[in-house]
Amino acid sequence: MHIEISMLDGQQLKASFGDHEIISDQSVTAGGKAEYPEPFDYFLASMPLCAAFYIRKFCDARDISTDGIKISQDNENIDPENKYKKKLTVSVELPESFPKKYHKALLAAANTCTVKRVVQASPEFEVKIV
Repeated sequence: MHIEISMLDGQQLKASFGDHEIISDQSVTAGGKAEYPEPFDYFLASMPLCAAFYIRKFCDARDISTDGIKISQDNENIDPENKYKKKLTVSVELPESFPKKYHKALLAAANTCTVKRVVQASPEFEVKIV
């Protein structure tokens, strides 16, 4: 996927890819207006969004209602000497009506999330001038 970035007013940026756009901003303390999420916030949100996609797909394939399913993520620093070392915990709250026989399978489906797999594979990054 090719993503183009446009620099907007202030600290706002626009990422364009395919037919979509995402606008980011920075906090007021970082010189922004906090009108949009920061880039790192989009990154963090991508994991539970991806897990939710696979959970919905799992439920749809079995004609199980997704009503009452709540998905959240908590992010914690786990190394005081390395602010980039984080633990991301995705929690799935199921309603009483959700069939217990599918609990483990649902977690397995959520764990197939593409975002998680890419992060766990330790992608290579390169920044270059062209």
